[in-house]
Amino acid sequence: MIDDFITKKHDFELASCFIGSYLASKMGLEKLGILRTQRDIQADYAEWLAAELFGLELATNTVQEGWDAKDDTYTYQIKCRKVKSLCDSTSFDFKGLKANFDFLICVFFAADLQILGVIKVPYAVVEEVSAQNKSNMRFRWNRERARDERIEKFYWSESENKEVSEIEVEGRTGEEKLDGK
Repeated sequence: MIDDFITKKHDFELASCFIGSYLASKMGLEKLGILRTQRDIQADYAEWLAAELFGLELATNTVQEGWDAKDDTYTYQIKCRKVKSLCDSTSFDFKGLKANFDFLICVFFAADLQILGVIKVPYAVVEEVSAQNKSNMRFRWNRERARDERIEKFYWSESENKEVSEIEVEGRTGEEKLDGK
């Protein structure tokens, strides 16, 4: 009985420590402007990451329809998925496709939120290859789409076992690109 109490007390203390770390981390990520909503962390992280990589301004309204960020000329819809591999098929869904954005930016994360890839897709391509299902439009990512030359692989890990700093991005390493150098 006493052993159970000691184990439970230890578990509660450990949980309290982890919750404190989580809340402190969350506050820090909010201060950095990475967490902007109460959604899953990967959505806010993907939007922040895309804004940093492409030099975009994030929309002030985080629930507006159509686009998430803009530059001086274009608007961008930003979506993300956790995948095991960049070869995995996945989809990016839209309630409808009205020309509310100029480019779709897709961020592919590993389960631990390491960046595997970032692509930029012109709206015309999204519209052309998306399919309607019962409730929405679906932009399907698969091997065929990965070979589509109209889709820019802005950041792509050829070997998903590499660290982010080793991934080549437009002739620079991922670390340099993420540092803005």
